[in-house]
Amino acid sequence: MFRFKKTEPAAGPDVSGLNQIRKHKLITPGYKQDLSRQRVIEFAYLPDDQVLLLGSMDGQYPYWVSVSDVKDTETNTEILNRILFDEFTEFTRTWPILDGMMQHRYRRRFCLRNGEITTPFDYGISSEPGQQAYWGSMMAKAIYRHWHEIRDLCRYRELDGRYLEFLKEYLNLMKTRTSDDVRNYEDKRILMKLINSEDYLFQSEDENIRATYILIREEIDSMYRRYMSIVR
Repeated sequence: MFRFKKTEPAAGPDVSGLNQIRKHKLITPGYKQDLSRQRVIEFAYLPDDQVLLLGSMDGQYPYWVSVSDVKDTETNTEILNRILFDEFTEFTRTWPILDGMMQHRYRRRFCLRNGEITTPFDYGISSEPGQQAYWGSMMAKAIYRHWHEIRDLCRYRELDGRYLEFLKEYLNLMKTRTSDDVRNYEDKRILMKLINSEDYLFQSEDENIRATYILIREEIDSMYRRYMSIVR
């Protein structure tokens, strides 16, 4: 079985006090946390150029919770090295506080499993042993670069305000329902897929676009819950 190799990258800032795990309720996970097998690193972009970084085995029980400046790649490199390589024995749960912090936020994850890293981007990170010392730095820089990219996507959508009219029409379509909750969901499945693919709009600086997009996503969530209550 692959064991995470503790690397010794160049010394950076001390981030030991940034882990907020003890500010949340510590719990004993319902199953063994084998961090030598898998680690999930989730990030969510928060207001004021902040990024939430979570480390867990499988997304369920975080052992690391921190908020930092997305532009401070030096600090974020050290945080990510901790998440990737340190040993942890204290855990919390994501629900409801952490999930609430990430609700209506752009969020993605990396996964380190059996020595291989999968990324949420259209490019990879080398899993060669000699590259492990650079994983944290590559991830921190990728998160910052992607933050710029989705802000640019938002700006293109914000041009001359026309896209807001599309969003308003999407919202009207989502609100137009019959008494058949299964049919409502299935008929709108493709539109929901399109809308969900535009979750970068959570980052829009246009309050009307962002607020309308959130309303659409809430309608989708409502439809999904009603649908699942029937088909389960």
